[in-house]
Amino acid sequence: MFYIGFFIIIFLIGSIPFGLIISRYWLKIDIRNEGSGNIGMTNVMRIGGKWPGILTFLLDFGKGSLAVILSKIFFLNSELNIEEKLIFQNFSAIIVVLGHVFSIFLRFKGGKGISTLFGVLTILHFNIAIIAAIIWAGIFRWKNISSLSGITMLSSLPFLFLLVPWIKNESPVSTIFLLFLMLSLLLLFKHKDNFIRLIRGQEKNLTNNNRKN
Repeated sequence: MFYIGFFIIIFLIGSIPFGLIISRYWLKIDIRNEGSGNIGMTNVMRIGGKWPGILTFLLDFGKGSLAVILSKIFFLNSELNIEEKLIFQNFSAIIVVLGHVFSIFLRFKGGKGISTLFGVLTILHFNIAIIAAIIWAGIFRWKNISSLSGITMLSSLPFLFLLVPWIKNESPVSTIFLLFLMLSLLLLFKHKDNFIRLIRGQEKNLTNNNRKN
């Protein structure tokens, strides 16, 4: 029961809609009624400019990192073995991303989870986070389309949980692989509208409709 309470707290942390808060108090708009309607960094940056977008990214990234740090502290002195602690920490990472995607403060609607995902990966799986960031940045530099970068990264992510341990001569933890496989599939599904626009050639790059620098 104590664990359930902890995971509820993690979900609530993930649910904080920083993009919406920034748009209301900085940009004086409801970002859900602008652009793609998404509360994440890309839409905030496209509508409000660079600095609101960067702040949205940092706060969404930060809540992911905070959740994982709290889970490390929470499970530090538990009676679980090392592998069980690692699995619970990764489960906490999944929960905080789900909180962002299905925010309780927005009637279980939310963002697409990329920034928060990078926050949890940076703390829990730094090597994987670096490779995932390189994939994201490489595609973005090529096409300047944030959604395409996210889709490509998410499509690659589960395989990194097999590849990186193999490079390090370690065995992958099947439970962790499955957790991030399911999360990647969910986040890819959340990008379904972006898929359609990409196929139709209608997806805008990050600089389109930008009101401010």
